[in-house]
Amino acid sequence: MDDHELASYLAEKAGSELLKLRDDGIASGINSWVLRDKGDIFAHNIIIDELTKHRPKDAVLSEEGADDLSRIQANRVWIVDPLDGSQDYPYAGSEEWAVHIALIENGKIAAGAVSCPSLKRLYSTATLYPKERPVSDSKLVISNRWNSYHAAYVAEAIGARLASCGSAGIKASLVIGGEADVYIHNSGLYEWDVCGPIAVARAAGLTACQLDGTEFIFNKEVPIVRGLIISHPELLNDVLGVLNGK
Repeated sequence: MDDHELASYLAEKAGSELLKLRDDGIASGINSWVLRDKGDIFAHNIIIDELTKHRPKDAVLSEEGADDLSRIQANRVWIVDPLDGSQDYPYAGSEEWAVHIALIENGKIAAGAVSCPSLKRLYSTATLYPKERPVSDSKLVISNRWNSYHAAYVAEAIGARLASCGSAGIKASLVIGGEADVYIHNSGLYEWDVCGPIAVARAAGLTACQLDGTEFIFNKEVPIVRGLIISHPELLNDVLGVLNGK
């Protein structure tokens, strides 16, 4: 498998196994908090085992793994969120959780995938996306559930509706799938929250940047980014204008 195919494989495998774990856990009456924590580590171990098998020389930064910073010297680093939206994961019928996979080479995204198992969606840099991506007639801005006031300003300024949901991967998938036009997260995030969603969004012809319009640098010693915008290209300048007072 090349890196794009491996990212897809990792996201899909972890996602499908998480679905089975959740269904079995709910059926057996496992406490939701226990099931959430179990899902985090379970998916992490699946991804680490597969990367050890397929890319043993690559470094890994995982939300659920210990970070000894040896990755800083590595040219190739897999940045993964084994279970994004874990607070929603352990409940029957909940769709707002995802698996994020991304490969970083010299600080830049090289490949990635996002699996949204409950929605039966898998987006990857290995996917061929339509070249045309029209803006919807009824524009929608999607944001996180908390601190969404920046997104509210943008929605009002561009004549869009505003909605919110969990998991960065889910929100990115809504823009990729055409259900939304802009995703704004106006608070700090970790690199594992955004790397996979940015990878697939850009592969699909969308634009992605930090809240101030600057580019991302990944595999930093402190793996934090200054918010996230994923947008239809035609709307990005308007979004940045509202957010940055231009």
